[in-house]
Amino acid sequence: MHDGITFEQLGKRAVVLCTEPFEVTSKNIARMLGIPDYPFVILNHPLGSLTEDEINERAAAACEQAIGILTG
Repeated sequence: MHDGITFEQLGKRAVVLCTEPFEVTSKNIARMLGIPDYPFVILNHPLGSLTEDEINERAAAACEQAIGILTG
């Protein structure tokens, strides 16, 4: 979260990815860094035990969210 917000503050577009268990923490970090409504992609947890097909499905969903963040 910190890196994504830092990039944004430097005028570089960024997308932060986070899994569901870390959503609250990500929101708190964004709030502490002064951008409480900073948008980020939320992925279902876990990621490490997924098959290649499942990873591809999650990546496609994340890509749709990321495009919305970058163009919205």
